[in-house]
Amino acid sequence: GTMRVCLSRLSAAIQVPDHLKLVSQQLTLPMASGRCMIIGQPSFKYPIAVIPPPPEVAPLLAAIRSCDVRPFRIISYVEESGRAFNCSFFNDEAHMRGWIEWLSDNALTAGSQFHECVRSAMPEDEPLPTAETLLFGRGTDVLTDTRFGEYQVGMSISFSRQVPLGPDEYAEMCEVAASREFELRIARCMEERNVDYFGRLAMLEDPRAAAERGSPPALITALRYGSIDDARRGTAVVRERMGVELGRWFGGGHTSLLGTATQVLEL
Repeated sequence: GTMRVCLSRLSAAIQVPDHLKLVSQQLTLPMASGRCMIIGQPSFKYPIAVIPPPPEVAPLLAAIRSCDVRPFRIISYVEESGRAFNCSFFNDEAHMRGWIEWLSDNALTAGSQFHECVRSAMPEDEPLPTAETLLFGRGTDVLTDTRFGEYQVGMSISFSRQVPLGPDEYAEMCEVAASREFELRIARCMEERNVDYFGRLAMLEDPRAAAERGSPPALITALRYGSIDDARRGTAVVRERMGVELGRWFGGGHTSLLGTATQVLEL
């Protein structure tokens, strides 16, 4: 109702550069094999990966554009508290790792070239994140991608990070969560409750590193919704209807992040 009207007004008010008008079509394609995604913690006072950039972060953004390991796309999200975070996409794992290193060396480290840019975009009374604390999660291997429809500014995404309890739970999760039946169950529940749901992306977090540690990798999921209200209700539906499986695979543990997309930046 009013939320939707609000968001469509908001979308209309946001200037989308010409080269982005085609992006919504590209974003409907399933995630290409080998591509990676990182989700940052909500630590900025406002979105920074935007055009035009806030003046204090402009030097950082200019440097990012010429950085060899930059992401090919950054989507800015704002959570309900008003804090902003980014979801960045990379062509491969080497780029993703290189990017985290570049950011750490050039922006997060005290005295580094773009440290002040990042510092100014974060609350004064909080310590700057490190390469270790910067991320909510990272997806390196696609498990399933059922996203559909045009991706639009104003849509909300519910991100979650969950760690399977053991190897058996992990194996079952991989099989069931990637199945068509599981997706149909989710879609039906959403439809029954009139939730605007546009599919989900599920990725594994560094399975190779996890195997070396002798533990299952985390599952990173991003469920796409029409609005923040849909996202809230959809999250409740999933917990209610899929609770048995989720409990069996992950116990009770998970972290989640809910954000509304404010801009898509193609690099």
